[in-house]
Amino acid sequence: MTGDKPLPEWMEEADERGGLLLKDGAGEAIALLTQDQVAQVSQFLEQPETVALSQFLFIARLGVRSRRELSELAQEYEETFTAHAEEFCEEHGYNWAGLASALWELVMAYMDSVFPRNDSITATLSATELEKVTAYIGAAPQVSGGDDPPNAAFRDIVDILGSSSRVKRAREALADIRAASERRYAELSLAHTFSHVSETSRFDHEVLYVQRNLRRRGSDEFRDDSFLVSPLSRPRCVVLGNPGVGKSTMTQNLVHQLSRPGSGIAYAPLVVSCKDVPGADGTVHIVSAITRSLRENLQLDVQEEDIRDLATLGRSFVIFDGIDEIVDVGRRLAFVRTIEAFANRFPLIPILITARRVGYSKAPFDTRYFDIYELDDFSMEQVGQYTEKWFKSTGRPEQDRLAFLRETENVPDIRTNPLMLSLLCALYRARGYIPRNRRTVYEACADLLFQRWDAMRHIEQPMDHRQYGTRLMQELALFFYKSQAAQAGVQEGQLKKLIATFFTDTASVNEVDARSRAQDFLDFCADRAWLLSYQGTDSVDHRLFGFTHRTFMEYFAAEALVRRARNLEEVVEEMVLAYDRDASSVLVDVIFQCADDKYDGGARDIVSILMTRSKNSSRQASAKYLSLCLRVMNAAPLPPQATDAIFDVLLNAWNTNNLETGHDTALAVFELSRDPRNRFIAKVRANSLHAGQTLARWARFYWRGEVLMFDPQWDQQLYELAQEAEIPGWQDPPLMAYLLRNELIEADQLPTPWEWGLGFQAFGETVPGPVVLDMEEVFGEVGEQGGAGRITAAFGASTRAELPRVDGSFLRAAFARMGEVPPPALARLLRATQNRDIRDALLWTSCALFEVTVPRYHPFHGHVGFALDRFERGVATRTKGPRGTVISGIEPYSLDELRTLHESGAVPGWFTDWCTGQRSLLMEAEHHPRPGGRAMSPARRGKRR
Repeated sequence: MTGDKPLPEWMEEADERGGLLLKDGAGEAIALLTQDQVAQVSQFLEQPETVALSQFLFIARLGVRSRRELSELAQEYEETFTAHAEEFCEEHGYNWAGLASALWELVMAYMDSVFPRNDSITATLSATELEKVTAYIGAAPQVSGGDDPPNAAFRDIVDILGSSSRVKRAREALADIRAASERRYAELSLAHTFSHVSETSRFDHEVLYVQRNLRRRGSDEFRDDSFLVSPLSRPRCVVLGNPGVGKSTMTQNLVHQLSRPGSGIAYAPLVVSCKDVPGADGTVHIVSAITRSLRENLQLDVQEEDIRDLATLGRSFVIFDGIDEIVDVGRRLAFVRTIEAFANRFPLIPILITARRVGYSKAPFDTRYFDIYELDDFSMEQVGQYTEKWFKSTGRPEQDRLAFLRETENVPDIRTNPLMLSLLCALYRARGYIPRNRRTVYEACADLLFQRWDAMRHIEQPMDHRQYGTRLMQELALFFYKSQAAQAGVQEGQLKKLIATFFTDTASVNEVDARSRAQDFLDFCADRAWLLSYQGTDSVDHRLFGFTHRTFMEYFAAEALVRRARNLEEVVEEMVLAYDRDASSVLVDVIFQCADDKYDGGARDIVSILMTRSKNSSRQASAKYLSLCLRVMNAAPLPPQATDAIFDVLLNAWNTNNLETGHDTALAVFELSRDPRNRFIAKVRANSLHAGQTLARWARFYWRGEVLMFDPQWDQQLYELAQEAEIPGWQDPPLMAYLLRNELIEADQLPTPWEWGLGFQAFGETVPGPVVLDMEEVFGEVGEQGGAGRITAAFGASTRAELPRVDGSFLRAAFARMGEVPPPALARLLRATQNRDIRDALLWTSCALFEVTVPRYHPFHGHVGFALDRFERGVATRTKGPRGTVISGIEPYSLDELRTLHESGAVPGWFTDWCTGQRSLLMEAEHHPRPGGRAMSPARRGKRR
């Protein structure tokens, strides 16, 4: 593109956009192309057939040693290039076909500039490498001196491009396949998650699909899946992943991206479902399999010759989905070799194969020709992206999404699996919530994983898997749960004995058949089952098995424990053991729910047993039983007598215990669901002491930034409780800070000094207080909007009444994240410091932090230094002493100036003593609190009634 003033003859074109002056190798002008012609030529040069010719020529220059032979080969390429250009122009009605030879010369010139012919370069190639590259161009005779003809791929591409009828048929087939694929794959199908509801299970890709990251096997290299939609790079890769990780969904999206109109990608996506390949030995003619798939899935009758021509020209992207679904390893290995032969026969086509991670090593692809990538579960960020898309597409508000994330926090290994996450979302859509009865959720997920998924995909399942699979999983899960060593993997022989014993003792199977069937069951699990899976071998090459998901192991173990229990005392004992082992385990909830289902009034009686144990135990053990009672209140409904008994014991304990030690019981309370929550709020509302204890514990979660973990109704109801309750005259820093922050109390009602306003302990963690948070907002938003500066001003006024003194380590921790806050605009800060109280607060903080970081400055100083010139001169005075003048640098105050400032009230009284070193704002460190997390910034609310 010249971009310069058009030539005189160009004006006749009435086009002022400029053009391209086409020159020959000697630099002589040949033609001046219009902008439209430039676009047409660009379109032609980007055609995969044209790209393929350039690739062939490039490889020929690398591999063919004889200049004469290379020249002859290039002449053939030029003729093919010219014929293709003439056909292209004729088809589209363009008028520049006569320039084809000139364009070819440009291609050659460009190749000369990028890759000059140099014997020293080709001399570095080994004989093996030469054979490899020349296999793509049919130039083996020129290199080896033999009489072998060019290879099939090279012969075919020349023949196809020389036949207008074959090119026309290939183009028509390409258009037909793309159009049919676009309709067939226009939506993601989630039918597997909607088998129990009547709502639609189809969504547009753009609405729901989350871009995936592929990790190259054996390295830390990651690539997002968009590189697959750029087939000119000819990707050939195998994508491995665990069940439900989204391999098929990724291929659906890939086909959609390749076939959608306007994508600018002229490739025919050809999908081969590996489980449907015919042949007892796994061998199949792949082109025939593709035409069969097109006929059955897209209702297209395409000739095999047209499919071969598309593959030869590199105009198809072949996807082999689920090669692991060929269960027989012998057949699978044969099919792998068939795919490799297909790839060698058609060297220009991109290929994608998907397979499960477990069992892939039994029939791997040659890594010299295929890149191996791993597709992992969703990251937490991707879980957020998927749920955001899901809830938006189904018309659910953001509040519901946050509730969903809270309700699934205790099953992270389930919700990060894309298939399980989609099922959980479908359950939420059908019910409006995730059932509090976790047993119901796990049962639905396990049924999908273990029974329905393979059946829906028409994969053959052994009879024992269908008939005894669930009961066997329960027995095996209990064995794994009872043995910590077993959870690292159990030898095949040991599991085989357990399964065989089950068959003989439970199903009346004779011992010989039991051993044989046990082996069949394990073999199926090794390659297909999603719960119990093959995990490698031990030091003596025995296969090891384990549960893929611990959550499911615990679910099945809970079912077995309750089924075996002879009474509720044994159930309670198992619950306590499980809680002691891992308080976050789902096992406790599922045991409780199973027992409530098995025994009439089981939930009530279990709580009664736990409360009796709590009453007769030490304080520490009593707190454990109490937390356990609160935990199971969400798992099953309880009568009011049982609920009130738990709350009475809890509130009495809170009244006598240290606030900082009640994290576990407080956490259990604020995780209560609607009905027990409402009853708890009603109880504490009737007693101001109980209300204060509850609010003080809520305030600690508030300042730790953790209130979003809980149902939003807790925030609203406790705010209303704080408005109504007569809070006792405590001086609990987190509670006072909560009331102040939410404008439920006036600053002049609070005790001085205000050390607590800078930060405090919240369940053992040092967190920034309301003053620090308000200062950050002063830097971010100054003025009346949002009320920023209100608390800072109150703190500044308090420093004149009684000077706060703090521990230096604590102050450093409280202001630790100040460096992350962007500095305010100077004009904005100057407006803020016109308020004397805000100015005094910032001055005290600057001086105190200087004592912490001396001789260096704190990031806070960079935010306020220009607005507080008195601080800078004060530092100079403190470090250099008061004097009249200095040669360079900031001038310290003189004693007279300090006296004048003090008497005029321009600075607080303590400042003159601080400048002269007679006063410190810090005290000796008594402890070193840990830095805390960022406090949340809820919306401002009305003043306390």
